[in-house]
Amino acid sequence: MNKNRTIYISSRSGQTMIFMVMVLIILSFIVVWNFDLHTILHLKSRTQNAGDAAALGAARWQGITLNLIGDLNIMQAVALSGGDTNTASQIAGLQARLCYVGPAMGLLAAQQAAKNNGIYVNPDFSARLNEHATAVLTEYLDVFTEPYSNCWQEYGGILENIAVQGIAAAPDNAHLYTDYTGGHILLELNFYDAVAGRDWCWFYFNAMSLLEYYTDYLYWPALPPMIPQIQPANSEIFGLGLTPYATTLPGGLNTILLMNSLRSNRNLSMTVISNEVAAIASVWYIYNSSVWTSWTNMSLVGADPFPAFAAVRTQYDYAGADAAIRIEASADRLTPGSSGSIITWTAAAKPFGYLMADGSPVRPDTYSIVLPAFHNVRLIPVDASSAPAGGAYDIGWREHIEAHLPLYLENGLAGLEANCWQCQQLTLWENAAFREEGLAWLSATNDVGGLLHPCDEMGGPGGPGGGRRRGH
Repeated sequence: MNKNRTIYISSRSGQTMIFMVMVLIILSFIVVWNFDLHTILHLKSRTQNAGDAAALGAARWQGITLNLIGDLNIMQAVALSGGDTNTASQIAGLQARLCYVGPAMGLLAAQQAAKNNGIYVNPDFSARLNEHATAVLTEYLDVFTEPYSNCWQEYGGILENIAVQGIAAAPDNAHLYTDYTGGHILLELNFYDAVAGRDWCWFYFNAMSLLEYYTDYLYWPALPPMIPQIQPANSEIFGLGLTPYATTLPGGLNTILLMNSLRSNRNLSMTVISNEVAAIASVWYIYNSSVWTSWTNMSLVGADPFPAFAAVRTQYDYAGADAAIRIEASADRLTPGSSGSIITWTAAAKPFGYLMADGSPVRPDTYSIVLPAFHNVRLIPVDASSAPAGGAYDIGWREHIEAHLPLYLENGLAGLEANCWQCQQLTLWENAAFREEGLAWLSATNDVGGLLHPCDEMGGPGGPGGGRRRGH
């Protein structure tokens, strides 16, 4: 009888042990999962702080450089007042160099800000910048006129040096001279998003004829040229949007009056700028009117208004110099069966300032000529910056448009890569049944009773509920 009781207790003890092991395994999973969650949240906070700091650092250097170029415009007027045309010519050469060196200092400052916030070097970003620096050093002299003597060697060398130090914060609004020009729907990231999400309303507003009449890859028009016919004057990275203009002083006597006020306030010179300078032809650095336009990306009106609470103040209502940053950081996971997470953060900032005219603040480009006007930097929505769709340093996107698209337009599906997300969407797009599904939905929801189409009811071209693809 005692023996049977012993066997019974041992059986219950074994069941308890199995239960305890299971509980410990579950608790271990919870602890590991909780650790992974906190690691990811901490990394996300760190990347956000680093991205914002990097964007502000780059934009601050843009403002500093614009003010320096403005000061030099004033000093050139002072030199011309004394008949010193040689000094005026040297000043113009220094301004040309600042258009490249200043933004490069902004790129360097962005790296330091990101690294100070705990972000490590991204090997892909570094390799991409180094590859571009090599192209500047070896190819640009044969394609583009140098803005100043030995520009490409100096500019390429600076980029190469920064790349060697390591890129943690990529310049996401870089506009390379060799980028595609013009528009093409295959260069719009929204097209791929619409295909992936079966967003038929996007086609309804933006590409209805494409959905209706597309046949196969031969239907697409050719991609625009990658090398535009341009006269370089600005850095490709954090460019200032300026133009050297050989003419008499823009704004004439009104500009001289303002220059003399700024000269005195900034203690630039004791020499008063003569009115005769207004009639002297020289090389002045002015704002490129095709870049320094109204800040349409922040407009509250139009087909796709920005979802802001109030309009931008008149003196700040200008596009132009801004800095966009992309940071990608990886977090390893301890949870079994899980791969690491990639945290991406994009941020943008802009130098702000104004000139005083008749006691009222006006835009910095009011007089066309660059004058010291920038007082501060602020973060701005990425969607209101000059960052291209997809960003300049979304490596997968750049590889798609530079390497995959030309092969696709030549060979169809045979030219696509299986592990490329955009290629996968093009594969889906080439399926006639997919396109017919969209047409059938749009037709079936087109109420002939006079009611609005569901796409109109859902907020217009911004998509369901309106808004933008990127909101911060």
